[in-house]
Amino acid sequence: MKPERLTRYLPLNSLVMCLATLPIFSYSNEQDINLFELPLESLLNIEVVSPSQTVKKISQAPNIISSVNATQIASMGARTLSDILKMLPGVQILSRRNGRDMVWIRGIPSGRNSKVMLTIDGVPQREGLIGGWSPDEQIQINNIERIEVIRGPGSALYGGDAYSGLISIFTKAKAPERTRISAGVASYDRQSATLNTGKEFVGGTFVLSGRFLDSKGYPQQYDRNGFVSTHDNNVDAKSLGMSLRNEQWQFAINYGDYTTEYPHYSSNQYKSQRYQTLSAHIQNKLSFDKLSIENQVYTYKVKRYFERTITDPQGNSDFYSDSDLDSTSNGVRSQWSYAFNPNHHAIVGLNFQQRQVGEYHETIKKQNAVEVNEYESRVMRDGDLTPSSHNRAIYFQQESLFFEQRLGLTVGVRVDDYPEFSSETSPRIAVTYQGNEQWSGKLIWGTAFRAPTFLQQYEVRSDNNISGNPNLNPEQIETFEGEWVYHFSANNNITLRGFSSYLSEFIQSVNGKPYENSSEQLHVPGYEVEWNNQYYADWSHFNRISTSFNYTRVNSDQASLAKDTLNWLLFMEDEQFSFYAGINYLSRRNQSLSYHSSVKVPEIAQQDNKGSYWTLDTHLSYRPSKQSAWQWTIGVKNMFDKQHYNPTYAPDSYYDVRKEPQSYEVSVALSF
Repeated sequence: MKPERLTRYLPLNSLVMCLATLPIFSYSNEQDINLFELPLESLLNIEVVSPSQTVKKISQAPNIISSVNATQIASMGARTLSDILKMLPGVQILSRRNGRDMVWIRGIPSGRNSKVMLTIDGVPQREGLIGGWSPDEQIQINNIERIEVIRGPGSALYGGDAYSGLISIFTKAKAPERTRISAGVASYDRQSATLNTGKEFVGGTFVLSGRFLDSKGYPQQYDRNGFVSTHDNNVDAKSLGMSLRNEQWQFAINYGDYTTEYPHYSSNQYKSQRYQTLSAHIQNKLSFDKLSIENQVYTYKVKRYFERTITDPQGNSDFYSDSDLDSTSNGVRSQWSYAFNPNHHAIVGLNFQQRQVGEYHETIKKQNAVEVNEYESRVMRDGDLTPSSHNRAIYFQQESLFFEQRLGLTVGVRVDDYPEFSSETSPRIAVTYQGNEQWSGKLIWGTAFRAPTFLQQYEVRSDNNISGNPNLNPEQIETFEGEWVYHFSANNNITLRGFSSYLSEFIQSVNGKPYENSSEQLHVPGYEVEWNNQYYADWSHFNRISTSFNYTRVNSDQASLAKDTLNWLLFMEDEQFSFYAGINYLSRRNQSLSYHSSVKVPEIAQQDNKGSYWTLDTHLSYRPSKQSAWQWTIGVKNMFDKQHYNPTYAPDSYYDVRKEPQSYEVSVALSF
């Protein structure tokens, strides 16, 4: 009924270039991907939207950014968003003790991903109370057209959620030429199925996608105290997405239902977690001679249910508690873009977002086999158990090109107003230079902030542990970035990047005391190296080849962080076959003073699970001919069955989370 964190859905496509982390090629608008028919594309012409909310070549984008398209995702055999992100430079995927994945960008901790912004078609996917989201099976992969990942502050356009980065997902805009269904089975009793269909009609497009996944999941070795565990990393996920659009209007709705358990509890305890999400928006675009206007109204709703049980040695119910959360974010965005001439362009935007907690409680119903009804945790703002808040913002950005459009200058600023604290101003300056067809460079400076969550501000606990503090200030970051790209040819380049971030006003709790802003300041410098190459070979099979390498060094002693990460990706294809191999390497993770301090089994407490590790994933697709409606795939995750762990983080005093052992998957897809 559930897996680890894998959603590898079955359809696998061509493989044409090296994957996402790299500026490999521009995104494709072709929704029904024709496998084995995609030519190698130039690395010079990738276009992205997220850095300036206008279409730009990646070399002129005022951010450090990677772009991944649907073909690359499918070629990898990616099952989850985590599978994709872990292969990008500067990104590390960690696990919390509740089994959910965390995304750390450039060494900046983000316990519930509240410092990394996730949007789907422009709609922020941030839950209002805790501020989190997860890149595991909760995100439907088979409806993604492209992903753009910004590494570095994004508050100048996106506000307080884009503190250390932005992950922007764009769903498929065109109906597939043929309906595609797929089904697969995998290790750990995993079954999955996907659907992609739609229809083009006069003046518009209808697109429908769905995904079903059920897996027992791989077993967890030990619970958080170091005792033998009987829990699995199970997953039950269903999702449905629908969009209706034409040249001016777009309406989309996405629904998800995701259930898993906390894998890190002791064997006599069980805690399930179920998330139901609903995201919907209406968007309108108007274009005139020099002016374009885009308006969007959206809502994002999350319902979360927890149930926790403890049994005594005889198997009788000894403890029971439940937790309900109902939160909603509603927003309106209006952006006006004016092109004075081909070299000068201005953007003005207005944002309004309201956060509302409809219900939140953690309640003990039975303790020591005695029926009780005690609230363990609530949120309360001036006596209100269903607090709400709003954020108003205005942003401006001027983009100019000089010297025959070789030199680009972007100057932008956003002002956010919250009722809980003073206004926040987030400026950004970016200079880009295209020396010639062979090299380009960027220099970027910007600041960002991260507003405290409702939980950090207003939580009230009966045990007086980590209560909220309504007087918190936002966290702050200032970052300097540089990038130099050299193209040996249209299909071969090397990229060098450097970054230096200064962080302050951390929101933290010390020894269970109320949250507070820390006076500590942190400097996190580092660099990235990336190489991409695509070429044809005179082989009878796998004659189109794409390979990519990236290495990141983060000079930080932050607990649980790996200072070095390395990824190597290989794609090969011909008219019938496609093959992918990807190596993900993480160096030894930094240790904390409290590491394993809560583990009660001495020999387990002495184990060192923070050592370096590498894993190899492979994926093979086969189609009998270009015209065939059938496609078969087989994939292997962690091919050499490397035993590896993630520190639990928050707190890492518990035993580490075991990561996925070797697993196999086979699937078949039919297009008609």
